[in-house]
Amino acid sequence: MTTAVVPKAQLTSALYKQLTQGTRLPWTTNFNHLRPLPRHLRVTQKGQWDAFDPTSKQDTHVPKERIKFWNIVPGDRVRIRGRYGNKLREVYKIRRLENIVEFPIPESSVSSEHPAYSYARCQLYIGDYDFPPLPGSTEPRKVPVFAKRVSTSSPVWNSRQHRWQWERFASATTPVVPHLKGQKILIPWPKVPRKSHPTAGMYDTKKEDVYKVTYVPPSFATKLSAPLVRKPTEEEWIAGMSHPTKKPWFGDSPPVESYLDRELSNPHSRAKKMKRWQSHKAYRKALLRDYIAAEMRELNGRKKHEARADATFKWRQKLTEQEEKERRRRWLTLAVAQKSKQKQARKTRKQQQRLEQLTKLTLLRGANQVIPEQKI
Repeated sequence: MTTAVVPKAQLTSALYKQLTQGTRLPWTTNFNHLRPLPRHLRVTQKGQWDAFDPTSKQDTHVPKERIKFWNIVPGDRVRIRGRYGNKLREVYKIRRLENIVEFPIPESSVSSEHPAYSYARCQLYIGDYDFPPLPGSTEPRKVPVFAKRVSTSSPVWNSRQHRWQWERFASATTPVVPHLKGQKILIPWPKVPRKSHPTAGMYDTKKEDVYKVTYVPPSFATKLSAPLVRKPTEEEWIAGMSHPTKKPWFGDSPPVESYLDRELSNPHSRAKKMKRWQSHKAYRKALLRDYIAAEMRELNGRKKHEARADATFKWRQKLTEQEEKERRRRWLTLAVAQKSKQKQARKTRKQQQRLEQLTKLTLLRGANQVIPEQKI
């Protein structure tokens, strides 16, 4: 029996979510459901198991308890063992991570959740077979037959369709078919319905509109030295936008961007960062030469090395001032500027209110108050 090697890597969050939601496809393309679950997906912060309960018998948190090759797939008709009798149900979805089979929501159901049962409780429906008539009757009867034990052929990998294929047989049935006793009954796989495309309606695009040419590429100059398209004046721009039927200022060919390589290139590329760094280094050297030349022209009794030291000091001071100005420019964003403006306006209002209070201040006459005499 050929088997696939299960990778040792654990499940990711996206793959875990995909497996827990289930699948409606009947074939097996991989064995991701056999991978071990990460701890952060199994255990909550309180130390409890989130999606899987280790004490539950129906749970399959251990990879070896999960079914590898599924013989019950979406589209099959099964019955549930127990009190439901021979009621047929069509499989809607399977959850390989939990060994759970889901069924469609009944029409009379109030809940929005799909009925789900364990894989072990489901029995495959094979079909209705002829059985001998009951005592006292002469007509044969049709009885639904279910697979009691399912055997399979060796799975084979289909490299063209990229999935595993095998045949399934009912080696034991309930009830036992008299004329097929001891034989294996082939159980065909359900057919996947093809996707039906909607018919064309009045809101669909017509074929002639699809093939209609609606874009005419602009004409480019054959020489790099050719003049670029001139910029329109304000009147020409407004006239071209408000009257599209009139002949625009650019003639028959609309203007295009001539330097797309500069606009569409990444400004944070390694080459451009290196170019900006080299340009800044060249600027620093040129600025130092200018300071030294200015100090050398006016020595004023100083020696050359003293003048050079003074020029270097002024050069460093200038660079520090520029760095501080650039730092403040980057810090002063629109939000910070708006907040600073509001703060300054609030301070101005307070000062104005304080000045008005002092201007309108009046003292009431009292017993111990003396008004000084005005000296002429």
